[in-house]
Amino acid sequence: MPEPNTRAGIQTTATSFEIIHVLQENGPCRLSTIASELDMPESTAHRHLDTLHSLRYVSRCGQKYQIGLRFARLGEVARTRDPAFRQAKDYVREVAEETGERAQFVVEDHGLGVYLYLETGQKAVRAGLEVGRQIRLHCSSAGKAILSGYTRSRVDEILDQWGLPEQTEHTITDREAYHEELERVRERGVAFNQEEHIYGLNAVGVPVTGADGAVLGALCVSAPSHRMKGELFRETVPDLLLGSANALELKLAYSNQEQTDSVVVE
Repeated sequence: MPEPNTRAGIQTTATSFEIIHVLQENGPCRLSTIASELDMPESTAHRHLDTLHSLRYVSRCGQKYQIGLRFARLGEVARTRDPAFRQAKDYVREVAEETGERAQFVVEDHGLGVYLYLETGQKAVRAGLEVGRQIRLHCSSAGKAILSGYTRSRVDEILDQWGLPEQTEHTITDREAYHEELERVRERGVAFNQEEHIYGLNAVGVPVTGADGAVLGALCVSAPSHRMKGELFRETVPDLLLGSANALELKLAYSNQEQTDSVVVE
């Protein structure tokens, strides 16, 4: 059992991050608002904010606190921690330009999907998405594409952790049915989301694998269901994504080969 001071330290860290999350979700806030949101005394919230401010992770503007710009550097480091992630950026932009819709590159972290890159074409609808946004994997085309490359046991671990909550009436909420859906994704190499996450929004996603065959993430396109339908939804966009994912995988493999060759001594 941890010592009392260890437990206190863990709780202190958790509380500081709860405050950061309040600022993330709500924007600049007064001390009273933060304390009220977290149901804690203002004196406690102030101590945490004072520490975060001294470390430059929180800024102060008048009577309001906000996320400090020091997080900008941390966010970029996280987003580019794997050199392969950086390579996806250009392909996301190209897909957005070619389809005119919203294109994304999504990766899995702690059983959730995280948007690393987003680009919008001329016709794109924002749909509340932004870089760094976390989503559940089970009801998105990107999530299905990623999970299709995982073992059944790993998929079950994620489903045990996050469940299969119903987002719309089209969401798959039965585990066995979901595994059957993932098998279909494996067979065709493409994942479809037909209003399973948001009403009126369809999406197509394909997995992107690294040189070792492991899934790195998913390249996907989303658009209003009245536009993304029929042959466009089932054939045109999937073919485009498969071609882009293949080109990205080849680039990653070539880059990896170059790095390997550079250390060979003849």
